[in-house]
Amino acid sequence: MRRPLSALVAVPLLLTGCSGTPEEAAATTSASCAAPPPADVTTAEGWLGRLAAAPDDVAVLVRSGDDVLVDHRSGEPQPLASALKVVHLAAWAAAVEDGRLAADQEVAVGDWERWYLPATDGGAHAAALTRLGVANDGVRALDPAARVPLSDVVSAMIRESDNAAPDLLRDLLGEEALAAAGWGGAPPSFLGAFLRLVDPAAGDAEDAARRYAGDPAEAARVQALPLPGVDAQVAWADTTTAASAADLAGLHLALADGDPPGAREQLEWQPPPEGLAGVGFKGGSLPGVLAEAVTVRAADGTTSVGVLLVRGVPADEWAATLAAGLPHQQLLLGALTDGDTAARLACALG
Repeated sequence: MRRPLSALVAVPLLLTGCSGTPEEAAATTSASCAAPPPADVTTAEGWLGRLAAAPDDVAVLVRSGDDVLVDHRSGEPQPLASALKVVHLAAWAAAVEDGRLAADQEVAVGDWERWYLPATDGGAHAAALTRLGVANDGVRALDPAARVPLSDVVSAMIRESDNAAPDLLRDLLGEEALAAAGWGGAPPSFLGAFLRLVDPAAGDAEDAARRYAGDPAEAARVQALPLPGVDAQVAWADTTTAASAADLAGLHLALADGDPPGAREQLEWQPPPEGLAGVGFKGGSLPGVLAEAVTVRAADGTTSVGVLLVRGVPADEWAATLAAGLPHQQLLLGALTDGDTAARLACALG
């Protein structure tokens, strides 16, 4: 029997009011740094200690306008998990902008679900179907012929972190469009990446993904395979698509500035706290990997961006972080909106 992989279902940011100014952190020197708190992955405070304990597994970039508040290994590639999906978002928005896709274009749910591998997304797909009002059995839609706007599929990719959506967009737009939206080439298939884990004997991951999506019998065969143990999952996750915090921050800044139009609204789906014009975010998680990217648009036009990428998280700590509601995400948001938090984060990472 297939054991579900505990992949991340996106959790909304807990948006609160701001205190202090992030720019205050720019003046912080190592001489003023206090010792980091004890490591504890269940609290934002404890994540300061956790990051300090393994700085070589961490990449962080926090910027407020032109001021760099925290920069730790921001040029080093690290696994992105579902934070990578912002590339697919940018490609979709660009296609709508230039008329390659209609803004109200619909797609059959069955075409979306051709790219879906059950039990590898922590229930994200079923949660997205439920939010969109698509009747489902807790795994798939009851009626694969039902149609939904492609913009809703995109929202499922961002809000619930649906894994089938980016491959549907990849199929519709082509690799060239994805390469133009991101950096250094088109991201590989999400489904193909999971097939490397579930069915490593299948050969080339891209070919395996196309076979799965095009042949129901092949899909059924793969779905009957067991998932490997947690140690194998952690080792596999560390080999998935990587990029630098600086690259990811640059793309989020462009989207926050409205380039291309339409993407920002998908990322800023939560109402911002009073005093802010918008907060956009997309994170991700795979066993042993955590990734977060957040932009904050202030009323005065200043845009701040924060990216936190962590690899090599022991399975028990990783699970505890998810169970605690992603406190590392709150730490990153705090660094973007509070000068003291940004200064302490910079201190913790040396």
